[in-house]
Amino acid sequence: MSGTSPPRAPGGADPVPYWLLIAVLASNLPLRPEVTMRLFQAAYRLHKRQENIERLTGDLLNGKVIRLQRDMALGSVTGPAFEAEISTPQGEGRVHFLLTRQGLELADEALENGASNLLDDDPGPAHDLAELALAAHRGSGGYVN
Repeated sequence: MSGTSPPRAPGGADPVPYWLLIAVLASNLPLRPEVTMRLFQAAYRLHKRQENIERLTGDLLNGKVIRLQRDMALGSVTGPAFEAEISTPQGEGRVHFLLTRQGLELADEALENGASNLLDDDPGPAHDLAELALAAHRGSGGYVN
């Protein structure tokens, strides 16, 4: 993703509600929405490919995402767990997070609808996923399970 603002739905709607896709368990640095989406994309690829490590490189973020090969829970939100060691313009740190079941379903639906870029090594903007996340947010009343 380029720029500093989070992706928006067509027509300039509100930014993607990233909390539908990823639940951060712990982080020692603030995460911008663009970084959060990049972590989601890397973790989703690891999950789908059943691989263990993905290296991240770019202007926005450098480091690696590691699949922990177990599910975790944050309250009633559950999903596959990941750890990232990253360097961003805001600093370096470690992030422990999980992909939400809703995020996995949205990404799977985006893939079924032709958003094959989600599995690319350099996915670029995930506009299809962003649109799905916004639609789910509007339909969920803000509730995630």
